[in-house]
Amino acid sequence: MIDRLSRQLSFFAPAAVMSAWATVMLHTIASGHINRLLTPIFRNYVLVAAVVLVALSALYLLLYQPVENTAPALAKTGQLRQLGRWLVLLIPVIAASVLAPSAMSSTTIVNRLGTSGAIPMPALGVVSQANVQEELSADPNQPVPVEVTDLIAISHSADQIKAFEGRKVRTVGLFLNQSGSSPKLVRLIMWCCAADSVPVSVELTGNTTGKWDQTQWLEVVGTATFPSTLGTVIPRIEVDTIKPTQEPDEPYLSP
Repeated sequence: MIDRLSRQLSFFAPAAVMSAWATVMLHTIASGHINRLLTPIFRNYVLVAAVVLVALSALYLLLYQPVENTAPALAKTGQLRQLGRWLVLLIPVIAASVLAPSAMSSTTIVNRLGTSGAIPMPALGVVSQANVQEELSADPNQPVPVEVTDLIAISHSADQIKAFEGRKVRTVGLFLNQSGSSPKLVRLIMWCCAADSVPVSVELTGNTTGKWDQTQWLEVVGTATFPSTLGTVIPRIEVDTIKPTQEPDEPYLSP
């Protein structure tokens, strides 16, 4: 009885682990956690990989026939070895599903901010330009919805600076307050996955009072300014209102 059970456990182990990894991938997609791990162009590959793992698990069970003497000896060492095989296979799966972080820490963001100056910024896209121009031509008293990256891209164009200087804007980002510098609103640009993401920021001045946590998502409404320091234009928002908000559906921006 025990010998038969041991052989069955050995037989089902590969299929169980492949199915477990497929479940983790599908759960990551269904829960939206994949938005914090991969850029959109790679997400379909995760779905394909999950489907392939499920198919391979089914084929293994249908086509593979274990030999009669696949089980280890029933001595204590054999039982421990059997348990160890399952733990080695399943612990990484459980850890990947349960322990995956939900966001980057403020320390990681600060460290990467120091090197982000060498990263090429995404240009203000055609769609974004059209939307912004429409907003600008509508009601000058209404804040223009822009991204942090839009303000940085605008700071590289003298014509765009003239159009935006002194305009009300509304944007969303992660709050970051480093000692010795102005508070910042940060977004992360993802080229491939979370590992290569780079933070970019705009400075916040004015009404920034509040007990905001580091890397808390905030919505900021204020006046866009583009002061120049030693020939370098630094986008800044003179804050009118600042309040907590929900994490966007796409927490990372794509170039």
